[in-house]
Amino acid sequence: MKPLRLTVSVPASLGAPLENATGVFHRFIQRGLVEGFILDVADYRHVPNGPGLMLIGQDLDYGITPSNFYVTIKRRGADDAATQFRDGVRILLGAVEQINEDGALPTEFDLSSVTVTVADRKLGTPEEIQSALLTELEPVAVDVFGEGTALTAVDSTDPRELPRIALAAANTDGILAKLGGNQAARQSPWDISARELERLRNTGAEFALIDVREPGEYETVNIGGTLIPLDELDTRISELDPTSHVVAHCRAGYRGAQAVEKLRDAGFSNAWNVNGGLMAWIDYVDPSLPRY
Repeated sequence: MKPLRLTVSVPASLGAPLENATGVFHRFIQRGLVEGFILDVADYRHVPNGPGLMLIGQDLDYGITPSNFYVTIKRRGADDAATQFRDGVRILLGAVEQINEDGALPTEFDLSSVTVTVADRKLGTPEEIQSALLTELEPVAVDVFGEGTALTAVDSTDPRELPRIALAAANTDGILAKLGGNQAARQSPWDISARELERLRNTGAEFALIDVREPGEYETVNIGGTLIPLDELDTRISELDPTSHVVAHCRAGYRGAQAVEKLRDAGFSNAWNVNGGLMAWIDYVDPSLPRY
């Protein structure tokens, strides 16, 4: 079975207003923190029993309501349901990790209770689709979540309800790593988070912090480090030790990513970009600093 749309969802209990998800989702787009070609944030909170706040993508949608968090894989008709399910679990867990990392929407996720929904009436009646899903997903579910994982068809008397399968996971530890981790593009292949930079500082790690913004930006607000504007990096690269640990940052992450690419090309194998740049530092570490 090759569904046009397959949704993986888990129960979610929010510790903050749902509207906080707007900022979280926008940061996901700006910093490339979740998988998919994401286009925009859509607010459907006004719709009774609706999809809540959504990240709309070309190939994936993400959504959160007061009671659940979900990922919808779409336009993947070449992949069977088992492949879409495995990918959907990985993508959902990667997004859960990023929501927890962001901190603006504290949420408890019940990862042991997974629901799989298919929206493709051409595949048959709801009962036929559920039967096919149980057959195709059970071996994958056991492989992912361990022996003892149980799948059941969700009964419904409402003909408008999409066919659903409920999964009770035997184990939820280490699943994201087992499935290959979060495969989001991020801003560069060598990103670290602002919190990781904070950890490096707090633990006294030896590294060189370079700020690749312009002098006027540095004067407005900075977190220390050496100012080497991006357009001067090529001529000043000799000021840095290619064997050292180098962390670059800019305002929002993109110039930092370019700087790290230059450094890596020049033989700096331990050079890293702060994803989200100074704005991420302000968001996650020191909100007292001025934004610009």
